[in-house]
Amino acid sequence: MSPRVKRIMTPAVPVTLALALLVPGLARADVAADHYNLAVQLKRENKIDQAIAECLQAIKARSTFAAAHRTLGSLYRIQNNYEKAASEYELTVKLEPKDLEARMNLGIAYIKLNRQDDGIRELEAAVDMKPDDYETRVALGRVYRQKGDYKHAIEHLQKATELKPADADAWGTIGHLKSKTDDKEGAIVAYKKALSLRPEDAELHFGLGVVYRRQRKTDDAIAEYQVAVQKNPRLAKAYYDMGVLYAQDKKNAEAKAAFEKYLKYGTNEDAASRKDAEDRLKTFK
Repeated sequence: MSPRVKRIMTPAVPVTLALALLVPGLARADVAADHYNLAVQLKRENKIDQAIAECLQAIKARSTFAAAHRTLGSLYRIQNNYEKAASEYELTVKLEPKDLEARMNLGIAYIKLNRQDDGIRELEAAVDMKPDDYETRVALGRVYRQKGDYKHAIEHLQKATELKPADADAWGTIGHLKSKTDDKEGAIVAYKKALSLRPEDAELHFGLGVVYRRQRKTDDAIAEYQVAVQKNPRLAKAYYDMGVLYAQDKKNAEAKAAFEKYLKYGTNEDAASRKDAEDRLKTFK
């Protein structure tokens, strides 16, 4: 066989291998992508430890792989390992400053680590990037509430309800916060909106009852408390408030029954309230 024929029959070097030999970074990128894609699939299958291992391999092959860092952060978050999650999200936003998902999750990770100011900074940055992002608005509402900044909490939660009007939780929280800021009428509007979406929620009925009590609308307050205990017969705090209101109106039999149920179901209530209920009951004997 002639040398020319031998050369023709010699197996050709694969094009991708040839390119990889010429451009070493290409081979690393392909390896990184393969590991990353497998990690995503494993995450879908809830194989978290294996997904983490694949993400780490992807990052080892390409340290600047932002999507791999973001996914690794989400995997650590699933494991409640917020230190590692925050570290991966930090790397992600350093590589991709406009990555909205990474900034939002970095903010949430900081909050879980009791770094509230850092969390607010990242969440506010996410809102600046996308003002109509519902999840970020809700997260900011929660953290401002934790800090006692009810004004900003209400602002973000109200924006959240504009984006998702059927969010009963957000409406209920707005009602609670407006009550705390002495905006009683605003609180009533918010609680009624929440109840129109979730009428079976005993806590919402109780919250509305508290607002009426603070307005000295005794009958309205008792009516809401009664609905609350119909929905949840073990809601001790509603019985206590009813007992106080009945006692004020000299309805001793109703007050006695309410305080007795409070003591029956309120085993975990604060000692001062239990003692007050016990002392009040003595006056009815």
